Amino acid sequence: MEKTIKKILHIRKILTFSYFFLFPLINFFAKFFAKVTSFLYYLLMRLDWGKIPRTEWMDHDQDTYYQFNSNGSFMHFERAILPRLYITNFLTEKEEFKNLKFKKKLNILDLCSGDSYISQKFFFDMSNIIISLDLDPLALARGKNRIKNNTYVNKKHYFYEFDVEKKKKKDLLDENKINIKFDVVLFNAAIEHFKEEQLNFIFLSFKEVMKEKSLVSIYTIIEEESEKKYLPEHHEMFFSSKEHLENIVSKYFKFSKSHHSLFNDRCNIYCIASDQEIKI
Repeated sequence: MEKTIKKILHIRKILTFSYFFLFPLINFFAKFFAKVTSFLYYLLMRLDWGKIPRTEWMDHDQDTYYQFNSNGSFMHFERAILPRLYITNFLTEKEEFKNLKFKKKLNILDLCSGDSYISQKFFFDMSNIIISLDLDPLALARGKNRIKNNTYVNKKHYFYEFDVEKKKKKDLLDENKINIKFDVVLFNAAIEHFKEEQLNFIFLSFKEVMKEKSLVSIYTIIEEESEKKYLPEHHEMFFSSKEHLENIVSKYFKFSKSHHSLFNDRCNIYCIASDQEIKI
């Protein structure tokens, strides 16, 4: 033990001696390569959003490595952290906070998942199984690649090319012999891509595979159809307020809570809903 302490102290003395020329050198290269990485992700974003047709989902690595660094855009973090806050407080017992350890792991359905950034990066430590469903195989492929490139994420993450408008989620689970129900459904930046009459099938279908105590987390934005401001070629519904969203959600769940959040030129809506009372 004494030898180990002396060795550590010796290493620290060397680091202290070399600090004044090593730190500036490494710092220079770190900043240089950060700028190169940011520029490369800028190019990737321009390719994604410049092609015809434009992509219907955002690669949030582009948000992280380019937009956050270049203009401070943190909306993708907000879209992940708020659902995590709601879910942690709703599904976690008091003793878990004291012990700093999750008592049970959650089954998470990432509906219209896009690149699965949120479920992968912000729920890996509390998830048992994550299932991502999306119609775009390229989006699913980017989520799969992230598992290869990030050792900490949940490896029990399954990706299915799936049309949520036409097929029941229970049928998919049965076909793949997955005998689970979900604690959490993430419906993130997706509800606006459907017409209101399509939502009945979608909501009833995922409710069928939810546990008794579970919740759905929904994110969307306030838009006016006449403005054509965001993605009118992709969006089928245009929400005017959080009350507008809650009026739809309340058809399927007994309890719901929602909040507005302003970010630059956007007004975001965050909504959670459950058949159990929400006390957060």
